[in-house]
Amino acid sequence: MTDSVALTVSERLVDFARQQAATGLSDEILQETKRLVINQLKASVGATGHPAIRLLHDWALADGPTERGTHIHWFGTRTTPAQAAIVNGALYEVLDFHDTYIPCFMHAVSAVLPAAFAIAEARKATGRDFLTALALGIECELAVATILMPSGYYRGGVPAGLTGGVGAAIACSLLARLDAEPMRNAVGVAMCTAFGLYASVGSMTLSYITGATARSGLVAFELAERGFTAPATAFEGDRGMFQALCDEDRAKIEPILATLGENWRLFGQTYKVVPTETITHGPVECVLAVRSRAGGRELDRLVFKVNPLVQSIADERRDRFGLPSSESEATFDLRFCAAAAWVKGRFTIAETAPASFTDPEILRLRERVDLIADKTRATFEGCSLLATFTDGTTEAHNVDHFLGTPGARVPDDMLSALFRQYAEDVLPSGRAQAVLDAAWSLDTAPALDPLISLLKTA
Repeated sequence: MTDSVALTVSERLVDFARQQAATGLSDEILQETKRLVINQLKASVGATGHPAIRLLHDWALADGPTERGTHIHWFGTRTTPAQAAIVNGALYEVLDFHDTYIPCFMHAVSAVLPAAFAIAEARKATGRDFLTALALGIECELAVATILMPSGYYRGGVPAGLTGGVGAAIACSLLARLDAEPMRNAVGVAMCTAFGLYASVGSMTLSYITGATARSGLVAFELAERGFTAPATAFEGDRGMFQALCDEDRAKIEPILATLGENWRLFGQTYKVVPTETITHGPVECVLAVRSRAGGRELDRLVFKVNPLVQSIADERRDRFGLPSSESEATFDLRFCAAAAWVKGRFTIAETAPASFTDPEILRLRERVDLIADKTRATFEGCSLLATFTDGTTEAHNVDHFLGTPGARVPDDMLSALFRQYAEDVLPSGRAQAVLDAAWSLDTAPALDPLISLLKTA
């Protein structure tokens, strides 16, 4: 094998992915990958009625559905792999109910899974090959993101938009069993076409960025398979991905690449238990805990101590959005989410619907939600709440790791229960359990067709 230090970054990623795929992944890694798939199905099953998804679906099928093609999940329609990747990626993103890799402020699975699903369906891959390609695509994506963040994020990039195409290209290339050189070209094409601005948050555009990133990685693979070339130093070269997209120290690159296969970042994912943005989860968990102890007392104020970045993000969005005027703006408004959780005693998809983001009681309470920057909070995995009641009494609650983070892991049975909860009013009777049975057994499935055939609401 070539000395790894002499290889380019794209060659290092390809070398790692090909060797791991040839050796095979552990049962533990495959199990975690199945969990990530189920988490995305949970995130998307209730999203088909979202206005952004309806528009994208209609656009993707503007020339009519095809009898032979790749499925758009939950609709039961077919189109080209590239078009399906866009809509499926947006489906995973739009409710913000998916995974989060908190160290890089990103949703790593949503841009890789649609591309992997599309190629696995088209090439009749086995379930184990699909899971292997998906895991390795995500792992390479997370390595690249760890190099580029946090300054890539601070510059205004959507982390998964910048790096998801790399993971998608690797996953697709593995499924097609590309040789090393065309696979390296696929990764290079994806690196050179990275995109996504964080100004999109709160609009339909964010879900489109996720879907378009999945398509970008898929198309990078398709072009490379046909002989399309890309610069070998697309990442580290002059005006390459690293220089263009971040302000990090180049000394980060080698230690992070050296950990590939040793420290699996895949296990650092957070699984969301409520359908809203990651920074709101700690506050919502605190609100529901304190509300259960309120004993009928009338609430005056909610005061949270949060990671300083959380306060900065929430304040910027409050100033930019004003009052929420869409499901997306409500999802990304921390103060609104906390107020809605208190008024409704829960947080589900209904709490970001128009009936909630126009509810006068929720909006009045939203104005009495305060955020205080707590420099002792290293990340937004935790926060604390002091609730003050009109009789002068108070209740406090602290969360160091909200439910779903690696420090408060969601067990398999809870993940299944969450999928059933959000699927029960969408899927025909018995379908949710059938989906779960197929997904949990992907590692032994001869093909993905049995699972994909179940991913429809009719």
